[in-house]
Amino acid sequence: MKGVSILIFIGCVGWSTFVVGAELTHKWKSPSFSGVGTSAHFLTIENQEFTRKAEIKAKRESEAAKKISAAKNTNYAKFIDNLESRIFAEFSKQLTDNLFGESCGTTYTTETIDGVVTTTQNTMNPEIGNTDGVGSNCTGTYTFNDTTVTYTKDVTNDTVILDIAGPDGSQVITLPLNDFQF
Repeated sequence: MKGVSILIFIGCVGWSTFVVGAELTHKWKSPSFSGVGTSAHFLTIENQEFTRKAEIKAKRESEAAKKISAAKNTNYAKFIDNLESRIFAEFSKQLTDNLFGESCGTTYTTETIDGVVTTTQNTMNPEIGNTDGVGSNCTGTYTFNDTTVTYTKDVTNDTVILDIAGPDGSQVITLPLNDFQF
């Protein structure tokens, strides 16, 4: 048994020459504690937060846009849009009739007799062959949806001036009067 103990002792001494020891050091995995790579770590966290906030904002904006689109796509909204465009078309027609057609102050009377609607002109048309423009000078104004349109027909200078003022700005348009005749 003494021989076995000696062999074990010699084996332990022989193996100890192969053992290499080093100082034990502790390294933190998180760069927040160690300071190594901290700025890159913080930038990564900040980038993730920014990306997430941007995704949330984009999702909210997308949902709001979908709600607005759905509200505009109802039958009621379509009807109102169509009605509004027809009203503006009628205003435009009346404006061009006043400016380029008959004289200002031309009036009409509409009568219904036995189910037949008859419209008669109460005043005379402007003189045919008037070289200073069509009809006489006239001005007018109408307002619709906070937009005011003022028109001035000046047959002396052969111009029509439109002054359009609304909540989103104003515009003055000057048109030559006789250039639109064929």
